[in-house]
Amino acid sequence: MTAMLSHDEIHTACQARRDQLDAMRRARPRPRLWTNKPDGSAGLILMGEAGDNISGDFPWKRNQFGNTGTLRLRMDHFLARQIIQLPDNPDAKQNVVITVDHYGGKVRWSGLMKYFKAVKKSGIWYLEICFIDDLQYLQFMLGAPNPLLPIPIFQFPRVLPIFGPAKWAISMMILLNLIRLEGNLWTLPDDPFAIDQWDNLFDWSGWQVLIKANPIDLDDSSLWTLIATRMNRMDQVIANALDDAQLTMRYRRIITDDGETSDVPGVPIVANGALVLEVVDTSGYYSPDGTATGGGIGGGFARTVQGFADGFVEDVSILAGDPESWPPSYFDADYLGPGDPTRTWIVIRDSKYNSIDTSEWTHGPATAVRAIVGGDNPLADNLARLTIESIGALIGYFLLGGFSGLGSIVADVIMPFLVGTIFAWLEWQNHSRATNLGWAHLWEVFGQGAENNAWSLGAVVALRGAFLATQAQSAHVMSLGSGGRFLPGLMFMPGDRIGSTFEQATSTIRVDQCEELTLGWDYSAGQPHEYKAQIGLAQAAMTLAERQNRAISFALATLSNIGCHLLS
Repeated sequence: MTAMLSHDEIHTACQARRDQLDAMRRARPRPRLWTNKPDGSAGLILMGEAGDNISGDFPWKRNQFGNTGTLRLRMDHFLARQIIQLPDNPDAKQNVVITVDHYGGKVRWSGLMKYFKAVKKSGIWYLEICFIDDLQYLQFMLGAPNPLLPIPIFQFPRVLPIFGPAKWAISMMILLNLIRLEGNLWTLPDDPFAIDQWDNLFDWSGWQVLIKANPIDLDDSSLWTLIATRMNRMDQVIANALDDAQLTMRYRRIITDDGETSDVPGVPIVANGALVLEVVDTSGYYSPDGTATGGGIGGGFARTVQGFADGFVEDVSILAGDPESWPPSYFDADYLGPGDPTRTWIVIRDSKYNSIDTSEWTHGPATAVRAIVGGDNPLADNLARLTIESIGALIGYFLLGGFSGLGSIVADVIMPFLVGTIFAWLEWQNHSRATNLGWAHLWEVFGQGAENNAWSLGAVVALRGAFLATQAQSAHVMSLGSGGRFLPGLMFMPGDRIGSTFEQATSTIRVDQCEELTLGWDYSAGQPHEYKAQIGLAQAAMTLAERQNRAISFALATLSNIGCHLLS
C-alpha cells in the first residue's frame, strides 16, 4: 500500500522538480561542427564544439524548406581558423554540418554550411557562418517519373502518381527516390572502388538520409491525397499535401557518438550524423476524435471533428462530445510532451504574470467568396474536333463528290478559336463565407493549378487552395524569454496545436498550429538564449499575390511538366 506523503515531502518533491526544469532552461545551447571523413566513408567526424561563440539564431519553421541559421565566432577561434582554411585545403572535405543541441540533446537543429564571411564591426573581427537546415535536402531531390528505371534511357509512365493517406503517400514518394539516390540503383556509387558502397541498395546503414514511416494501416487518419511528379523538386511535390492535411515534416540527425540509436524500422544501425526525415501529424485536425479549435477561459476548449461538405471544397466543423477527457500521460508529473494531437495541452496566457517579453496578435477576415479555376478542357476540345470532322466529312462526301478530307481542314481552321472555350471553367460559391461576411464583401479569385483541365481532381484541389489562401487568418507572435512554465522546443514544436490568449484584445483561447520557433542568443550584447514562437499563420497582413506565390510557382512547374513552355 502506498504511504501518504506529508506536506513537507510534497513541497520538497515539487521544488526538486522546479529546480530540474530551471536547470534545463538555463543550460546553454550546444553548437557543434562536423565534417565528412577524409576517406569518404559514411559518417561524420567532430571538428569541435563552439560553446564560446558570440551569437546564434536558429529557426524551425513548419514545412518551410531551407531555413537559414547563423553562428558567429571570434576570428581567433580554432573552429573559425579551420573553416577559413577550407577553400585552400584540397585534401579537406568542404562540407560542414552543424548540430545545435538544447535540453541535453532532446531538441536539435542541424544543417549544412552555405557560406561564411569575415566581418569587422566596431573594430572587432568575427566570422559569421550561415547554415541551411536539413530540410533543404528535399529541395535537391527530384521526383523522377519512375525512380526504379534508369533516367537517361527510359522513364515510363510520364508522370508518377501516388494515391493514399497523405503521411504514407509523401513518405513513399521520398523513399522511392532515396532508393534511386542512395541505393545506387542505376548509377555508380560515389566511390566505385569502395566495395561496401555497392550493397547500399540492400544495406541502408550507410545512407546519409533515411525516411521514417509506418505501413499503410488503418491508424493513419491523415487525409487521402494524390501527389504526382515529373522531375519536380520534392519540396514542391509534397507542399500542398502537407498543408492541406495539416501535417509537418520533421528532421533529426542521429549522433551515434553520443550513444543515440536509430528508431527507423528495419534500420537499427546508422552512420554517425545520419539524417532521418519523418512526416508527423501533431495537429490532429482531421482526426476521427477531433481536436481543440478554440474555447474560452471559463468554458475550456471546444473540440470539433472536421469533415467535408458536398464537393469536397469546403470544410465542415462538428462539435465533438466528451471535451474533458484527457490522456493518462497528462497526469504524469514527469511528462514533458509531445502532447496528444487530439487533446491540446498547452495554453500560453499573455499576462503580466508570465515571461512573455513582447507579443503581437494579428487577425484578418476572409476575402473572396467565390473561386474560379480552369482554362482548358481537353475532353471537350477533342469531342468538338471529332464532331466538326465528322460533320465536315459527311458534307464533303455527299456534296463535294466524296471529298472526305473536308472535315479535317475545317477542324484545323475552327479549333484554334474553340480550344479552351467549351466547359473550360469551374466556378464555386462559398455560401457560408458569404453569409458570415455580410452584404459588403469581395467577389472572386482565380485559383492556380487547374489550367490544364477544369474538370479533374486537380480542379478540386485548386478550388480548395483558393479558399484556403483567402480564408480568415489569425497569428500570435510572442517572445517567450525563458519560457516560463513551458519548455519551448521540448513541450511543443512547429506543427503542434497551441492555445494562446492576448490580454488586451480578447478573453477567448485561440488554438492554432505553431508555425515557427526560433532559438536565438547574443552573448556579446548580454542577451541569453530565448525562444520566439509564432502561433498561427501571419497571412492576414499579406496581399493575395504574396499568399499565392507558391501556388503560381507550382502552376508553372505543372505547365512545364506537360511540355508547354512560356515564351519570353
